[in-house]
Amino acid sequence: MSIFIARNPKDVAVSFYHLNRLFRTQGYLRDFPKYWDYFKRGLQPWTPYWSHVQEGWEMRNETNLLFMFYENMTKDLRKCITQVSTFLGVKYSNKQYEALEKHLKIENFRNNKSVNAYLLRDLGIIKSNEENFVRKGISGGWKDYFVEELNCEADAWIEKNLKKTDLKFPQF
Repeated sequence: MSIFIARNPKDVAVSFYHLNRLFRTQGYLRDFPKYWDYFKRGLQPWTPYWSHVQEGWEMRNETNLLFMFYENMTKDLRKCITQVSTFLGVKYSNKQYEALEKHLKIENFRNNKSVNAYLLRDLGIIKSNEENFVRKGISGGWKDYFVEELNCEADAWIEKNLKKTDLKFPQF
């Protein structure tokens, strides 16, 4: 059984940009516009973006795959937790759902030392001058990185790739 989480490609690019800056093993030192160029051309780790998302989307009706959108998780976490538990065939009490939702709320998740790999920071693998692995956890953070020209380029790239599928990202 697998759970596939798709996310707006602009937010993914920003997230990967920070991830590649965070880990010394990735070593990315340049600015976001240059990173975007690498991302859209599939020249960064965990890319190419579209073939990966399209493969998940094409398998969304398989019984052993749950396809979800990150944007929906930020809108209604409880609903997504319920979808996952139903998919996995697990039942929780209301109290357990509340505890799980509290644990997964981005404000709490962001402060989880295990998720943010503090041990790797102590070992020097993660740069101490960068933000944590879990930074903001919001949808739409790309707006702080995509200046008008870059945004127009990204929109054209997204439109071109969405023509190959019936996939539609949730609006937020």
